[in-house]
Amino acid sequence: MSFLPGAFLGDRSRATDVAGFKVGLWRASLPPEGVPTHVHEDAHFVLALDGGYRSLAHDPQSPRDASFGPGALLWNPPGVEHRDSFEKPGGRFLSVSFMPPKGAAQGDPLRLRDSCAGTAARRLVGRLARLSAGDEVAVEGLVLDMASAVLSAGELDEDPAPDWLLRADQMIWDLCVQPGLEVREVAREVGVHPVSLARRYRRHFGRSPATAIRIARADQAAVFVARGVDLAETADRAGYADQSHLTREFGAVYGLTPARYRAAFV
Repeated sequence: MSFLPGAFLGDRSRATDVAGFKVGLWRASLPPEGVPTHVHEDAHFVLALDGGYRSLAHDPQSPRDASFGPGALLWNPPGVEHRDSFEKPGGRFLSVSFMPPKGAAQGDPLRLRDSCAGTAARRLVGRLARLSAGDEVAVEGLVLDMASAVLSAGELDEDPAPDWLLRADQMIWDLCVQPGLEVREVAREVGVHPVSLARRYRRHFGRSPATAIRIARADQAAVFVARGVDLAETADRAGYADQSHLTREFGAVYGLTPARYRAAFV
């Protein structure tokens, strides 16, 4: 049996499709004996949110077909034949599915212990549970952090920062007020895969390109806020979905509301 991109056996409660990444929150619907041997056309992560998840994914501390507890983050490259399942129906999990870049080294199914990927996966659960207009770039940044933990290609080992990376950095600043700007658009403009951009950007600049977009956008908003521009107009001019989106993102970057930021300069 072959599953289409983003498809799993279970009942999906939340889902979004951002920049080619299909993200979902699921509850398993079948007992293990009811799960057929199958393959997924795309690669995927699973974050087990309940215990008793059995998988071919492994690492030096976890044998194949181990039973994982809640919080285990697992990676399956495309085309792996398996019967991964919970020991009992009803187990909850997060899924992130996508097609990796051509030439990326994908390896075997893995149990991931990377702190960055694990943190991103957990934050993704929260984002998906309360998804709001304008959250697309935040979701994209989290899934790219996860993908960067498992994918590698020869060009990612180059040093120093190539010209295309410097162009991407300048583009982020120039285009940050464009509503709905996504990392994949910047990557497309400089001619690389979003995962390649995410890995090299973090290596050379210490943060993800999605975070850079959010920081640059908040910096632009800070200018308008300090000048006394109405918050609804500020949200529109700085590229936010609405005033609520501005308040959330501004607080995440600056640690205070736009109103309190403005008051600090009075």
